Amino acid sequence: MIRRTRHGGGMIVLAVFPAAVWLLLSLSGNAIAREAGLGTPDSPSEDNVPKERLERWRAMPPEERERIRERYRRWKELPPEKRERIMERKRRWRELPEEQRRYLKDRRELLKNAGPEDRGVVRNFFARMRSLPPEERSAARQKIREWRSLPPGEREEAMRSWPFYRGLSDRERDTLRWFLFSRPGERPPRE
Repeated sequence: MIRRTRHGGGMIVLAVFPAAVWLLLSLSGNAIAREAGLGTPDSPSEDNVPKERLERWRAMPPEERERIRERYRRWKELPPEKRERIMERKRRWRELPEEQRRYLKDRRELLKNAGPEDRGVVRNFFARMRSLPPEERSAARQKIREWRSLPPGEREEAMRSWPFYRGLSDRERDTLRWFLFSRPGERPPRE
């Protein structure tokens, strides 16, 4: 459903879907939401917002509401190109199979708990991956996914055939193996 409303001399077109409405209600200024006939973040129109979201918003502490409003204000200040890149990344994330999302979340957790030296090795690895041409980067990602299913000995042998890996120091190899193939909670190779 599309709703149109006038706002400050211009026409605003609002796509009214539950998530979009909730975002508008919870994050936008009260005047726009009121003009759109959707209520305000403090008293949204129950016709457009799922009951559980209304209850969650109303139960939210005022500081949390303000934090959400501030995040929305910062979002609106971003250049359109940057917002588009962020939305594209979010879309790609949602399209990933659950197993891949879980793996990436686990890597984030490992990195968060790693020491500065290990984080540096991982950052350098990603910088080098980003510098590869798209086809090579895609092939490297595919290799890493395949290596995850191999026993450690076979994995090490396969990785040694990768020129990038051969160019790393022993310390960097240890860190990279830990980061790419360990389970959450496993300690870095050397602390």
